[in-house]
Amino acid sequence: MRPISIEQNTFRYPLNIILGTEAQIRLLRVMITEVNGPISIVDAAERADLTPMGARKAMKRLTSVGIIRAVGGGRKQQYEISLNDILVQSVAALFSAEADRFEYILTSIKKCIEQVEPQPISAWIPSLPADPGYPINICILQDARNLRGTIQNLRILFLKLEREVDVTIELIGYTKADAPQQESGSLHLYGLPPGGNSKVETRIMSGLVYHEKQDERLAGICRTIGKMINEDRSIIERAKQHTKWILQGQSDSATGDIEEWRDILMKYSVRRLIKFLSSEEERALRLRQSCPFLAVLNEKEKERVLDELGDE
Repeated sequence: MRPISIEQNTFRYPLNIILGTEAQIRLLRVMITEVNGPISIVDAAERADLTPMGARKAMKRLTSVGIIRAVGGGRKQQYEISLNDILVQSVAALFSAEADRFEYILTSIKKCIEQVEPQPISAWIPSLPADPGYPINICILQDARNLRGTIQNLRILFLKLEREVDVTIELIGYTKADAPQQESGSLHLYGLPPGGNSKVETRIMSGLVYHEKQDERLAGICRTIGKMINEDRSIIERAKQHTKWILQGQSDSATGDIEEWRDILMKYSVRRLIKFLSSEEERALRLRQSCPFLAVLNEKEKERVLDELGDE
């Protein structure tokens, strides 16, 4: 890459700094979309998948243009973003559009799979494309007799979406005899996972299904999630996005409960939400069966749930 021959004024063109590197963009995405309030370098680095050194360097550059400010000092120093800044608001709108685009693509793919005949047994994306120009690979599990027909009909259904968002969708067919186990990190789209999800999620869900005292287990999970929310408000934002995604195009019997969760997540204060999660009222007991929080926890957070439950 050739060096820039003429430097531009940072005051006039602060976006050169703000959007200058991927590390800075990752930090901004975390601080705008996942965090409410100050965050430490270590936590920001972990959320943005950066090294602490890389995060510290990027944070220093963002601080230099005034959209992020340091809070406190020494080892307890944290950083917070200036949400009232007009440039931050514009960048936030870009991140929102980024998230909406991704959700639209996934929701549209899911709708096509739900409409196709013959219906597949399962469908998932093993991993997202490494580059926007690469195809989206979708794995389809189907019985041998219907596999070819399902693949052919899906290709027809996907044509409109491919033209609309300028993506290529590749279909990989499997029968039960040759289906791989769905890896942790894959995106499940339809039906039951062919080989189960990650070990952590499988352990939690098996407990939910087969535990003799299911309600007690759910209550314990929700109490732990309440503690985690009190420490990390981004879990609420993740749950909001998850319920939004579920409700797009859904019309099954579970939609009513998800709509209730959407309203709760939008209207309840953090204190009220945490109290609701541990409530023994009839509505709380009923809605625990469709609690959206478990679906948005990362592996580390799920491990904490298991530790709190006393699972080995």
